[in-house]
Amino acid sequence: MIRDAALTWQLLREARASSHRPLAWFQRRHEAVLRRLLRHAYDRVPLYRRLYDEAGFRPDAFRSLADLEGIPPLSKARLKSARPDEVVARGTDRATCTVEHTSGSTGVPLEIVLDRFDRCWNRAVAWRILFEHGFRWTDRTLEIRMKAGQSYAIQKLGIAPKDWRSILDPPTRWVDTLVARRHQCVVAGAGTLELLAAASAAAPIRPPRLVVSDSETLTPAARARIHRALGTPPIDVYGLEEVSNFAWECERREGLHVSADSHIVEVGAPRGEVGPVTVTALGMWTMPFIRYQTGDLAAVAPHDCACGRSLPLLSAVHGRAVDSIELPGGRRLLWPFFHQILAAESSIERWQVHQRSPTEILVRVVPLTSDVGTTDRIRSVMQAKLPRDVRVVVEPTAVIAPESNGKRRLVIPFIR
Repeated sequence: MIRDAALTWQLLREARASSHRPLAWFQRRHEAVLRRLLRHAYDRVPLYRRLYDEAGFRPDAFRSLADLEGIPPLSKARLKSARPDEVVARGTDRATCTVEHTSGSTGVPLEIVLDRFDRCWNRAVAWRILFEHGFRWTDRTLEIRMKAGQSYAIQKLGIAPKDWRSILDPPTRWVDTLVARRHQCVVAGAGTLELLAAASAAAPIRPPRLVVSDSETLTPAARARIHRALGTPPIDVYGLEEVSNFAWECERREGLHVSADSHIVEVGAPRGEVGPVTVTALGMWTMPFIRYQTGDLAAVAPHDCACGRSLPLLSAVHGRAVDSIELPGGRRLLWPFFHQILAAESSIERWQVHQRSPTEILVRVVPLTSDVGTTDRIRSVMQAKLPRDVRVVVEPTAVIAPESNGKRRLVIPFIR
Protein backbone atom coordinates (compact mmCIF):
# COMPACT_ATOMS: atom_id res chain seq x y z
CA MET A 1 0.00 0.00 0.00
CA ILE A 2 2.77 2.46 0.94
CA ARG A 3 4.77 1.65 -2.21
CA ASP A 4 1.70 2.18 -4.39
CA ALA A 5 0.88 5.46 -2.66
CA ALA A 6 4.44 6.70 -3.11
CA LEU A 7 4.50 5.78 -6.81
CA THR A 8 1.10 7.39 -7.43
CA TRP A 9 2.23 10.56 -5.65
CA GLN A 10 5.42 10.70 -7.74
CA LEU A 11 3.47 10.26 -11.01
CA LEU A 12 0.93 12.87 -9.90
CA ARG A 13 3.64 15.43 -9.14
CA GLU A 14 5.27 14.83 -12.52
CA ALA A 15 1.91 15.26 -14.28
CA ARG A 16 1.12 18.53 -12.49
CA ALA A 17 4.59 19.88 -13.25
CA SER A 18 4.12 19.26 -16.98
CA SER A 19 1.16 21.60 -17.47
CA HIS A 20 3.31 24.58 -18.41
CA ARG A 21 6.24 22.85 -20.09
CA PRO A 22 7.23 23.91 -23.61
CA LEU A 23 5.81 21.96 -26.54
CA ALA A 24 9.29 20.68 -27.41
CA TRP A 25 9.37 18.88 -24.05
CA PHE A 26 6.18 16.97 -24.87
CA GLN A 27 7.52 16.06 -28.31
CA ARG A 28 10.74 14.63 -26.84
CA ARG A 29 8.75 12.72 -24.22
CA HIS A 30 6.33 11.28 -26.76
CA GLU A 31 9.12 10.10 -29.01
CA ALA A 32 11.23 8.58 -26.24
CA VAL A 33 8.40 6.74 -24.48
CA LEU A 34 6.73 5.60 -27.69
CA ARG A 35 9.96 4.06 -29.00
CA ARG A 36 10.20 1.91 -25.88
CA LEU A 37 6.47 1.11 -25.85
CA LEU A 38 6.49 -0.01 -29.50
CA ARG A 39 9.45 -2.32 -28.95
CA HIS A 40 7.86 -3.71 -25.78
CA ALA A 41 4.53 -4.35 -27.51
CA TYR A 42 6.13 -5.99 -30.54
CA ASP A 43 8.39 -8.23 -28.47
CA ARG A 44 5.97 -9.23 -25.71
CA VAL A 45 2.34 -8.72 -26.81
CA PRO A 46 1.19 -11.26 -29.46
CA LEU A 47 -1.60 -9.03 -30.76
CA TYR A 48 0.82 -6.25 -31.69
CA ARG A 49 3.36 -8.66 -33.17
CA ARG A 50 0.68 -9.99 -35.52
CA LEU A 51 -0.82 -6.55 -36.25
CA TYR A 52 2.55 -5.04 -37.13
CA ASP A 53 3.80 -8.04 -39.12
CA GLU A 54 0.64 -8.00 -41.24
CA ALA A 55 1.22 -4.34 -42.04
CA GLY A 56 4.96 -4.79 -42.66
CA PHE A 57 5.75 -2.39 -39.80
CA ARG A 58 8.76 -2.67 -37.49
CA PRO A 59 9.19 -0.60 -34.31
CA ASP A 60 12.60 0.64 -35.52
CA ALA A 61 10.79 2.46 -38.34
CA PHE A 62 9.50 4.96 -35.78
CA ARG A 63 12.10 7.67 -35.23
CA SER A 64 10.06 10.80 -34.58
CA LEU A 65 6.46 12.00 -34.37
CA ALA A 66 6.61 12.57 -38.12
CA ASP A 67 6.38 8.76 -38.36
CA LEU A 68 3.35 8.52 -36.06
CA GLU A 69 0.77 7.88 -38.77
CA GLY A 70 2.91 5.04 -40.10
CA ILE A 71 2.17 2.99 -36.97
CA PRO A 72 -0.74 0.63 -37.71
CA PRO A 73 -3.76 1.69 -35.61
CA LEU A 74 -5.52 -0.68 -33.22
CA SER A 75 -9.29 -0.95 -33.73
CA LYS A 76 -11.79 -1.95 -31.07
CA ALA A 77 -12.94 -4.82 -33.28
CA ARG A 78 -9.39 -6.18 -33.55
CA LEU A 79 -8.86 -5.87 -29.82
CA LYS A 80 -12.12 -7.58 -28.91
CA SER A 81 -11.59 -10.44 -31.35
CA ALA A 82 -8.22 -11.34 -29.80
CA ARG A 83 -7.85 -14.00 -27.11
CA PRO A 84 -7.15 -12.76 -23.56
CA ASP A 85 -3.60 -14.12 -23.65
CA GLU A 86 -2.86 -12.24 -26.90
CA VAL A 87 -3.49 -8.73 -25.55
CA VAL A 88 -1.38 -8.96 -22.39
CA ALA A 89 2.41 -8.89 -22.22
CA ARG A 90 4.06 -12.30 -21.88
CA GLY A 91 5.26 -13.04 -18.36
CA THR A 92 2.46 -11.09 -16.71
CA ASP A 93 1.37 -12.59 -13.39
CA ARG A 94 -2.39 -12.16 -13.51
CA ALA A 95 -2.63 -13.02 -9.82
CA THR A 96 -1.04 -9.64 -9.04
CA CYS A 97 -3.08 -7.70 -11.59
CA THR A 98 -6.38 -5.86 -11.39
CA VAL A 99 -8.98 -6.52 -14.09
CA GLU A 100 -11.35 -3.70 -15.02
CA HIS A 101 -14.21 -3.87 -17.52
CA THR A 102 -15.55 -1.35 -20.00
CA SER A 103 -19.26 -0.57 -19.96
CA GLY A 104 -19.90 -2.52 -23.16
CA SER A 105 -21.87 0.37 -24.66
CA THR A 106 -20.79 -0.64 -28.17
CA GLY A 107 -21.11 -4.39 -27.68
CA VAL A 108 -19.30 -6.89 -25.47
CA PRO A 109 -17.45 -5.43 -22.45
CA LEU A 110 -13.68 -5.42 -22.73
CA GLU A 111 -11.34 -6.64 -20.01
CA ILE A 112 -8.55 -4.23 -19.06
CA VAL A 113 -5.61 -5.84 -17.24
CA LEU A 114 -3.51 -3.56 -15.01
CA ASP A 115 -0.40 -4.40 -13.05
CA ARG A 116 0.95 -2.31 -10.17
CA PHE A 117 2.50 0.44 -12.30
CA ASP A 118 -0.53 0.63 -14.61
CA ARG A 119 -2.87 0.97 -11.62
CA CYS A 120 -0.81 3.78 -10.10
CA TRP A 121 -0.53 5.52 -13.47
CA ASN A 122 -4.31 5.34 -13.99
CA ARG A 123 -4.95 6.84 -10.56
CA ALA A 124 -2.40 9.60 -11.11
CA VAL A 125 -3.81 10.74 -14.46
CA ALA A 126 -7.31 10.86 -12.96
CA TRP A 127 -6.22 12.64 -9.76
CA ARG A 128 -4.26 15.16 -11.80
CA ILE A 129 -7.47 16.63 -13.23
CA LEU A 130 -8.92 17.20 -9.77
CA PHE A 131 -5.74 18.79 -8.46
CA GLU A 132 -5.63 21.15 -11.44
CA HIS A 133 -8.87 22.52 -9.95
CA GLY A 134 -7.65 22.88 -6.39
CA PHE A 135 -8.61 19.48 -4.97
CA ARG A 136 -7.21 18.80 -1.49
CA TRP A 137 -6.32 15.46 0.05
CA THR A 138 -8.86 16.06 2.82
CA ASP A 139 -11.74 16.74 0.41
CA ARG A 140 -14.60 14.24 0.57
CA THR A 141 -15.97 13.04 -2.77
CA LEU A 142 -19.39 11.72 -3.73
CA GLU A 143 -19.20 9.50 -6.81
CA ILE A 144 -22.37 8.11 -8.43
CA ARG A 145 -21.87 5.10 -10.68
CA MET A 146 -23.52 1.88 -11.79
CA LYS A 147 -21.33 0.02 -9.31
CA ALA A 148 -19.02 1.12 -6.53
CA GLY A 149 -15.33 1.45 -7.29
CA GLN A 150 -12.46 0.26 -5.17
CA SER A 151 -11.94 1.64 -1.69
CA TYR A 152 -8.48 1.96 -0.19
CA ALA A 153 -7.25 1.58 3.37
CA ILE A 154 -5.63 5.01 3.20
CA GLN A 155 -9.09 6.58 2.83
CA LYS A 156 -9.98 5.42 6.32
CA LEU A 157 -7.22 7.72 7.54
CA GLY A 158 -9.07 10.70 6.06
CA ILE A 159 -7.00 10.94 2.87
CA ALA A 160 -9.25 11.57 -0.14
CA PRO A 161 -12.31 9.97 1.50
CA LYS A 162 -15.05 8.91 -0.88
CA ASP A 163 -18.71 7.87 -0.71
CA TRP A 164 -20.12 5.74 -3.52
CA ARG A 165 -23.76 5.72 -4.55
CA SER A 166 -25.45 3.67 -7.23
CA ILE A 167 -27.19 5.30 -10.19
CA LEU A 168 -29.96 2.78 -9.56
CA ASP A 169 -30.76 4.46 -6.23
CA PRO A 170 -33.49 7.12 -6.16
CA PRO A 171 -31.94 10.56 -6.81
CA THR A 172 -33.37 11.71 -3.48
CA ARG A 173 -30.94 9.33 -1.79
CA TRP A 174 -28.02 10.99 -3.57
CA VAL A 175 -29.30 14.35 -2.34
CA ASP A 176 -29.65 13.07 1.24
CA THR A 177 -26.07 11.84 1.15
CA LEU A 178 -24.80 15.13 -0.28
CA VAL A 179 -26.62 17.14 2.38
CA ALA A 180 -25.50 14.90 5.26
CA ARG A 181 -21.86 14.49 4.24
CA ARG A 182 -21.29 17.99 2.78
CA HIS A 183 -19.00 16.78 -0.01
CA GLN A 184 -16.41 19.10 -1.51
CA CYS A 185 -16.36 17.13 -4.78
CA VAL A 186 -19.09 15.38 -6.81
CA VAL A 187 -18.28 13.08 -9.75
CA ALA A 188 -20.84 11.48 -12.09
CA GLY A 189 -22.01 11.28 -15.68
CA ALA A 190 -23.76 14.30 -17.15
CA GLY A 191 -27.19 12.65 -17.12
CA THR A 192 -26.77 11.58 -13.51
CA LEU A 193 -25.75 15.09 -12.50
CA GLU A 194 -28.87 16.45 -14.20
CA LEU A 195 -31.04 14.08 -12.14
CA LEU A 196 -29.15 15.09 -9.00
CA ALA A 197 -29.75 18.74 -9.85
CA ALA A 198 -33.48 18.18 -10.41
CA ALA A 199 -33.86 16.28 -7.12
CA SER A 200 -31.96 18.87 -5.08
CA ALA A 201 -34.16 21.88 -5.91
CA ALA A 202 -35.41 22.40 -2.34
CA ALA A 203 -32.54 20.73 -0.45
CA PRO A 204 -30.15 22.71 1.78
CA ILE A 205 -27.06 21.79 -0.23
CA ARG A 206 -23.74 23.44 0.44
CA PRO A 207 -22.26 23.99 -3.05
CA PRO A 208 -19.41 21.54 -3.66
CA ARG A 209 -16.12 23.14 -4.66
CA LEU A 210 -15.81 20.74 -7.63
CA VAL A 211 -18.45 19.11 -9.81
CA VAL A 212 -17.00 16.75 -12.42
CA SER A 213 -19.03 15.51 -15.39
CA ASP A 214 -17.67 12.56 -17.36
CA SER A 215 -18.62 9.51 -19.46
CA GLU A 216 -21.49 11.31 -21.25
CA THR A 217 -21.97 14.40 -23.40
CA LEU A 218 -22.39 17.55 -21.30
CA THR A 219 -24.66 19.85 -23.28
CA PRO A 220 -24.76 23.61 -22.60
CA ALA A 221 -28.32 23.25 -21.28
CA ALA A 222 -27.31 20.49 -18.88
CA ARG A 223 -24.32 22.53 -17.76
CA ALA A 224 -26.57 25.46 -16.92
CA ARG A 225 -29.09 23.31 -14.99
CA ILE A 226 -26.36 21.64 -12.93
CA HIS A 227 -24.72 24.98 -12.15
CA ARG A 228 -28.04 26.50 -11.12
CA ALA A 229 -29.01 23.66 -8.79
CA LEU A 230 -25.67 22.76 -7.20
CA GLY A 231 -24.19 26.25 -7.17
CA THR A 232 -21.00 25.11 -8.93
CA PRO A 233 -20.27 25.06 -12.68
CA PRO A 234 -19.38 21.51 -13.75
CA ILE A 235 -16.02 20.55 -15.22
CA ASP A 236 -16.27 18.46 -18.37
CA VAL A 237 -13.84 15.51 -18.47
CA TYR A 238 -13.25 13.20 -21.43
CA GLY A 239 -11.74 9.76 -21.29
CA LEU A 240 -12.28 6.06 -21.84
CA GLU A 241 -12.30 3.22 -19.37
CA GLU A 242 -9.64 1.59 -21.52
CA VAL A 243 -7.08 4.40 -21.22
CA SER A 244 -8.34 6.54 -18.28
CA ASN A 245 -9.21 10.25 -18.53
CA PHE A 246 -7.05 12.28 -20.89
CA ALA A 247 -8.81 15.59 -21.67
CA TRP A 248 -10.43 18.07 -19.29
CA GLU A 249 -11.67 21.61 -18.90
CA CYS A 250 -9.59 24.07 -16.96
CA GLU A 251 -11.05 26.97 -14.99
CA ARG A 252 -11.53 28.97 -18.21
CA ARG A 253 -13.75 26.29 -19.79
CA GLU A 254 -12.63 27.25 -23.30
CA GLY A 255 -12.12 23.66 -24.39
CA LEU A 256 -10.59 20.46 -23.07
CA HIS A 257 -6.85 20.27 -22.36
CA VAL A 258 -5.13 17.04 -23.40
CA SER A 259 -2.94 15.44 -20.73
CA ALA A 260 -0.02 15.36 -23.16
CA ASP A 261 2.41 14.07 -20.56
CA SER A 262 0.44 10.80 -20.30
CA HIS A 263 -1.35 10.45 -23.66
CA ILE A 264 -0.83 11.12 -27.34
CA VAL A 265 -4.15 12.24 -28.84
CA GLU A 266 -4.61 12.50 -32.60
CA VAL A 267 -7.62 14.00 -34.36
CA GLY A 268 -7.94 12.94 -37.98
CA ALA A 269 -9.00 16.32 -39.36
CA PRO A 270 -7.50 19.79 -39.93
CA ARG A 271 -7.40 22.06 -36.89
CA GLY A 272 -10.88 23.35 -36.08
CA GLU A 273 -12.67 20.56 -37.96
CA VAL A 274 -14.27 17.41 -36.54
CA GLY A 275 -12.46 14.11 -37.03
CA PRO A 276 -11.93 10.66 -35.46
CA VAL A 277 -9.92 10.41 -32.24
CA THR A 278 -6.95 8.06 -31.86
CA VAL A 279 -5.25 7.69 -28.46
CA THR A 280 -1.97 6.25 -27.22
CA ALA A 281 -1.67 5.64 -23.48
CA LEU A 282 1.98 6.16 -22.52
CA GLY A 283 1.69 4.52 -19.10
CA MET A 284 -0.01 1.21 -19.91
CA TRP A 285 2.52 -1.56 -20.42
CA THR A 286 0.73 -4.72 -19.31
CA MET A 287 -2.04 -4.27 -21.87
CA PRO A 288 -0.81 -1.52 -24.20
CA PHE A 289 -3.06 0.84 -26.15
CA ILE A 290 -1.07 2.25 -29.06
CA ARG A 291 -2.88 4.36 -31.66
CA TYR A 292 -6.19 3.04 -30.37
CA GLN A 293 -9.15 4.05 -32.53
CA THR A 294 -11.67 5.24 -29.96
CA GLY A 295 -14.66 5.60 -32.27
CA ASP A 296 -15.14 9.13 -30.92
CA LEU A 297 -15.15 12.44 -32.75
CA ALA A 298 -13.48 15.69 -31.66
CA ALA A 299 -11.92 18.89 -32.98
CA VAL A 300 -8.59 20.52 -32.14
CA ALA A 301 -9.04 24.13 -31.04
CA PRO A 302 -7.76 26.75 -33.50
CA HIS A 303 -6.40 28.81 -30.58
CA ASP A 304 -4.50 28.41 -27.31
CA CYS A 305 -6.26 28.58 -23.95
CA ALA A 306 -6.02 31.85 -22.05
CA CYS A 307 -5.16 29.94 -18.85
CA GLY A 308 -1.52 29.77 -19.93
CA ARG A 309 -1.17 25.98 -19.90
CA SER A 310 0.87 24.65 -22.80
CA LEU A 311 -1.20 21.49 -23.11
CA PRO A 312 -2.99 20.90 -26.45
CA LEU A 313 -6.63 21.99 -26.53
CA LEU A 314 -9.69 20.28 -27.98
CA SER A 315 -12.42 22.77 -28.83
CA ALA A 316 -15.13 20.13 -28.72
CA VAL A 317 -15.73 16.44 -28.14
CA HIS A 318 -18.74 15.14 -30.02
CA GLY A 319 -18.83 11.63 -28.59
CA ARG A 320 -18.92 8.42 -30.50
CA ALA A 321 -19.02 8.46 -34.26
CA VAL A 322 -21.79 5.86 -34.08
CA ASP A 323 -23.89 8.33 -32.06
CA SER A 324 -24.71 10.41 -35.12
CA ILE A 325 -27.33 10.26 -37.82
CA GLU A 326 -26.58 9.81 -41.51
CA LEU A 327 -29.18 11.26 -43.83
CA PRO A 328 -29.91 10.16 -47.39
CA GLY A 329 -27.13 11.66 -49.47
CA GLY A 330 -24.45 11.17 -46.82
CA ARG A 331 -24.94 14.25 -44.64
CA ARG A 332 -24.15 13.43 -41.00
CA LEU A 333 -25.81 15.12 -37.99
CA LEU A 334 -24.04 15.24 -34.61
CA TRP A 335 -25.69 16.10 -31.29
CA PRO A 336 -24.97 19.89 -31.51
CA PHE A 337 -27.34 20.11 -34.49
CA PHE A 338 -30.23 18.86 -32.38
CA HIS A 339 -29.16 20.80 -29.29
CA GLN A 340 -29.31 24.11 -31.16
CA ILE A 341 -32.96 23.45 -31.94
CA LEU A 342 -34.07 21.79 -28.71
CA ALA A 343 -32.22 24.11 -26.32
CA ALA A 344 -34.43 26.94 -27.56
CA GLU A 345 -37.40 25.15 -25.97
CA SER A 346 -37.40 26.10 -22.30
CA SER A 347 -40.45 23.88 -21.76
CA ILE A 348 -38.50 20.60 -22.12
CA GLU A 349 -36.14 19.10 -19.57
CA ARG A 350 -34.45 16.35 -21.56
CA TRP A 351 -34.39 14.97 -25.08
CA GLN A 352 -33.22 12.03 -27.13
CA VAL A 353 -33.14 11.55 -30.90
CA HIS A 354 -33.71 8.08 -32.35
CA GLN A 355 -33.39 7.48 -36.08
CA ARG A 356 -35.95 4.75 -36.73
CA SER A 357 -35.20 4.46 -40.46
CA PRO A 358 -33.10 6.35 -43.03
CA THR A 359 -36.06 8.68 -43.57
CA GLU A 360 -37.69 8.91 -40.11
CA ILE A 361 -36.41 10.56 -36.94
CA LEU A 362 -38.12 10.21 -33.58
CA VAL A 363 -37.50 13.01 -31.08
CA ARG A 364 -38.40 12.03 -27.52
CA VAL A 365 -38.78 14.93 -25.07
CA VAL A 366 -39.49 15.18 -21.35
CA PRO A 367 -41.75 18.26 -21.01
CA LEU A 368 -41.65 20.58 -18.03
CA THR A 369 -45.13 21.94 -18.74
CA SER A 370 -48.31 20.77 -20.40
CA ASP A 371 -47.89 23.16 -23.33
CA VAL A 372 -49.42 21.22 -26.22
CA GLY A 373 -47.75 23.49 -28.74
CA THR A 374 -44.22 22.37 -27.79
CA THR A 375 -44.20 19.21 -29.90
CA ASP A 376 -45.63 21.04 -32.90
CA ARG A 377 -42.99 23.78 -32.66
CA ILE A 378 -40.12 21.29 -32.41
CA ARG A 379 -41.46 19.26 -35.31
CA SER A 380 -41.91 22.35 -37.47
CA VAL A 381 -38.47 23.84 -36.79
CA MET A 382 -36.63 20.55 -37.22
CA GLN A 383 -38.56 19.59 -40.33
CA ALA A 384 -37.59 22.90 -41.93
CA LYS A 385 -33.88 22.15 -41.42
CA LEU A 386 -34.00 18.60 -42.81
CA PRO A 387 -34.53 17.24 -46.32
CA ARG A 388 -38.18 16.94 -47.36
CA ASP A 389 -37.99 13.15 -47.57
CA VAL A 390 -37.02 12.88 -43.87
CA ARG A 391 -40.04 12.68 -41.55
CA VAL A 392 -39.82 14.03 -37.98
CA VAL A 393 -41.93 12.58 -35.16
CA VAL A 394 -41.94 14.30 -31.74
CA GLU A 395 -43.08 12.20 -28.78
CA PRO A 396 -43.55 13.51 -25.21
CA THR A 397 -42.53 11.04 -22.49
CA ALA A 398 -42.31 11.10 -18.70
CA VAL A 399 -38.75 9.73 -18.56
CA ILE A 400 -35.86 8.84 -20.84
CA ALA A 401 -34.30 5.78 -19.26
CA PRO A 402 -30.53 5.24 -19.33
CA GLU A 403 -28.86 2.37 -21.18
CA SER A 404 -28.01 -0.83 -19.30
CA ASN A 405 -24.57 0.66 -18.55
CA GLY A 406 -26.14 3.70 -16.88
CA LYS A 407 -25.33 6.18 -19.67
CA ARG A 408 -27.86 8.28 -21.54
CA ARG A 409 -27.35 8.56 -25.28
CA LEU A 410 -28.44 11.78 -26.95
CA VAL A 411 -28.49 10.39 -30.49
CA ILE A 412 -29.24 6.80 -31.52
CA PRO A 413 -28.68 6.04 -35.22
CA PHE A 414 -30.53 3.64 -37.47
CA ILE A 415 -28.67 0.33 -37.73
CA ARG A 416 -28.83 -1.03 -41.25
